[in-house]
Amino acid sequence: MAGEWWRRLPAAQRREYERSVAKTHVAITAGPDLREVVLEIERHLGSDDRAATERASARLVDLLCRRLGLPRVRVSVSGVRPRDRGGELHGLYESDGRTRELITVWMRTAQRRDVVAAKTFLRTLLHEVCHHLDFFGLDLPNSFHTQGFYRRESSLYRAVTRGTHLAVVRRGVPGTRISPPAGRPSRAEREAAEVRELQAEVDRAARSLGIAPRRRSPSGTEEPISGIELLSAVAASITARKRRDEDGPGGEGR
Repeated sequence: MAGEWWRRLPAAQRREYERSVAKTHVAITAGPDLREVVLEIERHLGSDDRAATERASARLVDLLCRRLGLPRVRVSVSGVRPRDRGGELHGLYESDGRTRELITVWMRTAQRRDVVAAKTFLRTLLHEVCHHLDFFGLDLPNSFHTQGFYRRESSLYRAVTRGTHLAVVRRGVPGTRISPPAGRPSRAEREAAEVRELQAEVDRAARSLGIAPRRRSPSGTEEPISGIELLSAVAASITARKRRDEDGPGGEGR
């Protein structure tokens, strides 16, 4: 089953995945400072002001980092989203694990180049903040896109938008099932998107190493290589390179 791919991970990563699933809430207090900067982001998006949107986004992230006891992270807001066969890239978190953390969020759609809605922009920004939280606050170094990860993202969104017209409105009576808001992916859709995203990452990594990202099955159909196959290929490449270095001039030859 697509949603059970993580069970094939090494034991340490499976335990991390399960810890991520179990952590569903971010303990953070809502307040007027968060509300004000959220509405400021919305205003700057509405006026198509990239630089002002970037400054306001950086202020929001700084406020969250201080509340959560996390190291500061730089924020960059760029224009049109990058796009490849896997779809549009909404946001990106980059870290060297020490001092060079960067969140990048794009504010225009790839196809029509429209400025994205404030709710979408905020969710993307908070999604990347959750990766930062995983790395530096929750001891989740792989920051898997688990059900718990998305719940943490929603928890942050509720906190920063509380008291604004951007807040999530929950309707219904006790005991009834509330459908996801229009435009928000269901759990099954998120799991499927997660699988596609992971496979796209494997494909990109394979191409960068000169490895074909697709192989032909016995039935003649093309199938993507798995992450395990990619790791095996990388390990073989490293071993071969090490042997060449050792056997070359000045090598130890062991």
